[in-house]
Amino acid sequence: MTSKKVNFSGANLRPGPIRHPVLPADTIERIAAFKKILADVDTTTLEMTVENFKRDQHPENEIEVWERIAKMYQLVLTHNPTADLATKTEVFRVLLGASMGTEDFGESVRHLTPAQVKHLVFNFNLIT
Repeated sequence: MTSKKVNFSGANLRPGPIRHPVLPADTIERIAAFKKILADVDTTTLEMTVENFKRDQHPENEIEVWERIAKMYQLVLTHNPTADLATKTEVFRVLLGASMGTEDFGESVRHLTPAQVKHLVFNFNLIT
């Protein structure tokens, strides 16, 4: 399988339509919970995140992915505490990439070793 890099800079991307005008209160609570865990590295507002989920065809599936990202992020930082925002951001980016099937992060990772990246990707795929 080959992959291709896509450059979105300058692209005229527009958000899709709102498919779910209202999300249940418990769904919004779940979104707020993972947003709280990822607050240092995900600066998108809660309101914008909720709006984005309203655009998803299957928001429940996407929320589960984000909950997995947050769970793994929290687990990594519990076992490897750091105040370094750059390291936290890389952990987040690797987990986000892993959620989309990325395994090779090449030169884009500078604060984590290749072994740490491999460990993150492998363990992310184990978490359910």
